[in-house]
Amino acid sequence: MIRTLARPLLASAFAVDGAQMLLNSNEYADDAKAVNGTLRTVVPAGYRNLIPEDVESTVRIVGTTKVLASAMLATGKAPRLAAATLAALQVPTTLSRHSFWNASNSAEKKEEIRGLITDLALLGGLAITSADTAGKPGLKWRVQKAMPGKSEQQKMLENAQGQAQNLFEKTKDVASQVQENVSDYVDEHSDDWKDTAENLKDQALEFAGQAQDFAGEQSKKLRKQAKKKAKKLG
Repeated sequence: MIRTLARPLLASAFAVDGAQMLLNSNEYADDAKAVNGTLRTVVPAGYRNLIPEDVESTVRIVGTTKVLASAMLATGKAPRLAAATLAALQVPTTLSRHSFWNASNSAEKKEEIRGLITDLALLGGLAITSADTAGKPGLKWRVQKAMPGKSEQQKMLENAQGQAQNLFEKTKDVASQVQENVSDYVDEHSDDWKDTAENLKDQALEFAGQAQDFAGEQSKKLRKQAKKKAKKLG
C-alpha cells in the first residue's frame, strides 16, 4: 500500500521536470551540457559519437527519458530500473542547476542551496527505490541460500570425523578382545597346545596391529574426503 502511494509521489517531480524540458528545451542548456559531459566520461570512446552534440537534442532526449521513466516508476513497471535511470540523470543536472558557489548575493545563494538539498533528497528517494525488492529476496540472498553455508560445511566435516573415530574405536576394541581371548587360551592350554597357542597369540597380536593401522588409515581418508568436499562447497 505504501509503495503504491509513494512511487507516484516520487515520480511526479521528475515527470513534471521532464515535461518542462520538452516544452522549454532552450532553458535547459546547462543541464544538457552537464549530462553530455558525464556521458562522455562514462561511455567507451567507440560509442561517444552516438551522443548528440546538439544541446537541444540532448535536452529532448533527457526530457523524454525522464517522462518515460517516471511513468514506469509511478505505475510500478520495472520500478527499480526506472528509479536507477532517473538517479543517473539526476546526478549531473543537480549540480548544474544549483551552483550556489556562483551566486551573486546571499539570498540567491540560500535559494540555490535549498534547491540543491531538495534535489539530493529526491536522489536519496530514488536510491532507496532502486534497491527496494518489495519484500522479495534479492539476488544476493538467493545465491547465498542456494549454496551450503559455512556451518553446513563444518557439520559435514565433523560428521565424517566422528564416523572415522567410531570406526577406529570399534576396530581397536575388537582387536583387543581377540588378543585377550587368545592370551587366555594360551594360558589355559599351555601344556597341551603350547606351540599352537603361541602361534595363535602371535597372529592375534599381528592382527591387532594391522587392525589399528587400518582404522587409522581409514580415519585419515575420511577426514581428507570431508575436507575436500567442504572446500568444493566453499
